[in-house]
Amino acid sequence: MAQQSFLVLSANTPWVYALAEALARDCPTHAVRFYDWRNYVRLRPTWPDRPVPEALSRSMQTLPPGYAGRLEWLFRPYVRSLVRRWGDRLQRQSGDYPVVIAPYPYLAPWVRNVPSDRLIYYNLDDYRLYEPHRQDWILEREAQLVERAAMVLCLSGFQVAALQKRYPHKAESIHHFPLGVAQSYLNPDPDRPPEPKTVGYIGNLGDRVDWQLVQEVASGCVEVTFVFVGSTNEDGNSIDSSNWQTHRQKALALPNVRHIDKVPQDKVTQYYRSFAMSWIPYVVTHPFNQAACPTKIMDGIASGRPVLSTDIPESRVYPDWIEIFRSPQEAIDRIRVCLDSPTHSASKQLEFARQNTWPVRAVELQRILQERVLTDGYT
Repeated sequence: MAQQSFLVLSANTPWVYALAEALARDCPTHAVRFYDWRNYVRLRPTWPDRPVPEALSRSMQTLPPGYAGRLEWLFRPYVRSLVRRWGDRLQRQSGDYPVVIAPYPYLAPWVRNVPSDRLIYYNLDDYRLYEPHRQDWILEREAQLVERAAMVLCLSGFQVAALQKRYPHKAESIHHFPLGVAQSYLNPDPDRPPEPKTVGYIGNLGDRVDWQLVQEVASGCVEVTFVFVGSTNEDGNSIDSSNWQTHRQKALALPNVRHIDKVPQDKVTQYYRSFAMSWIPYVVTHPFNQAACPTKIMDGIASGRPVLSTDIPESRVYPDWIEIFRSPQEAIDRIRVCLDSPTHSASKQLEFARQNTWPVRAVELQRILQERVLTDGYT
């Protein structure tokens, strides 16, 4: 009997690779990373330093600059041959053609020969925001993937609605598939006391954070220490014309605000567990925040500590575990209540997090595929 297998393309982000790892617990899986030569030299990428599942194989492809952009037509035959080779290898292992997971629009020409019932478009973001000057190019390739794919998975509910509106005839094939959480992020000792009266944030310290709000909340909660972990040199995709850097400078200079520079990935969990609560003080109207599924949602939930957020769409998905605030005063009030009179159940919160680990996500994906997509005996 044939066994399902998976080819996961562009597994450059931790979450796409985490899905590939989880799928490899049960199925032969091949994960691929693509880099142009300059970024490869600049980043010196390596695979995560943890045990590799026996059923997981990996490739790291380096190509000349422009291989996925203006020179894509030139490299298209070569990359298509690679996709075919990886697919054939998995088919020999499993007895059936693999499901190919394509997370980015630029992959559309390379998976053109993949059977539609074996193609998943894994939408991570609103890609038009990455390069607004190329949005027509991006939308054209995204349309190719949506039209051909048997299933579209979106990290955020916002993107589900956006793509269903754009492609109403494909609405039933577009599903919400939010980020999972790494099992290592699950707090093994939630009863261990955190640092008292601390509110923490880990991640990008750019314009996606509402620094004016942070300044107001921290100034109104002088008895609380606000901890920000992340580099101020990584401003990300700034599209905000307001003077957010000035607000950031003032916020981080407050006496009850502590800034810790970017920490190694394996140290992130200890910071989450050290906070009495975490928060997501994002700019509500920021297009990236509207369309995103922030990693800090599930990472914060997995800490077993209370989580507070501005009213961004994906935070609303978890009303039992994330408290929403809509003004600085409401944030101040909720922080004081949570820190002075905690009522949330860490054990129930962690049980919910266990139901949303990447292995659970992988099993759910396989179930959806079997129920809604795969045909029998494709060769």
